[in-house]
Amino acid sequence: MKPVTLVVTDLDGTLLDSNKNVSEKTKEAIKQLKNHGILFGIASGRPVESGIILCQKWGLADDISFLVGMNGGAMYDMRRKEKESYADMDGELIWKIIDEYNKLNLPDLHYEVMVGNDRYVEWSSEETLANAALYGENEIIVDLEQFLKGRRVDKLIIRSLPETQPALVEKAKTLNLANCSAFPTSDVLFEFVNPEINKGYGIQRVCEHYGLNLENIVAFGDEANDMQMLSLAGTGVAMQNAVPAVKHISDVVSEYTNDQDALAHFIDEVIIPNAEGKLDQA
Repeated sequence: MKPVTLVVTDLDGTLLDSNKNVSEKTKEAIKQLKNHGILFGIASGRPVESGIILCQKWGLADDISFLVGMNGGAMYDMRRKEKESYADMDGELIWKIIDEYNKLNLPDLHYEVMVGNDRYVEWSSEETLANAALYGENEIIVDLEQFLKGRRVDKLIIRSLPETQPALVEKAKTLNLANCSAFPTSDVLFEFVNPEINKGYGIQRVCEHYGLNLENIVAFGDEANDMQMLSLAGTGVAMQNAVPAVKHISDVVSEYTNDQDALAHFIDEVIIPNAEGKLDQA
């Protein structure tokens, strides 16, 4: 393995266990990266504002160098406390998408229009409010058609039941939307984002920010929206619980799942033993 200067990980299904927590073993591994002068960051579909809150909650704020949010649409330097945003979307296009999905008459579709860590919705439930609180986000009820007129937003999330998500995927294929990309990020979340943006784009911007090379990056992931990032990184590592397409394009498939500290095992067993030294500024 080439010298590692930066490690980046997806959030759900990768860094987090099934209870949405970071294990003590993983926290200790992340601290070891810092001790060896290796930058560590998170690349997520969540807003960077939510990531800041979560890092503090997990006790990792001092060990994380950067956050990539909105699937690559924004980056936050934790040391400098500076945010860079790269792309957003036309609100009226978002409404056209919502209107098309309304025609499916599927039960319990929850449209979440993201602007920073505010999610604008047409209705809330105890479950959606609890999910928003879990990620440090604010759920705000509005008339989405009126709200989206003349407005730019970060992305659209459609939350569904697992059994109805295939219908969302098939519908997206018929929309012929040149101005956005659509993909699932879990079995209940389907997202629409600016087509120029993905996590691979996000880590390219991170490399430019820190003056690093992609070949010296290790990236971890499990879902389809991690694939560009895993492909671009010098070493892409798939969780054992990753979807088949992610395993197929990754350089390494861990024998461990996110509930078995896969990320910590790779850091402790592969990255740290090959680390070249310690940097005071890390």
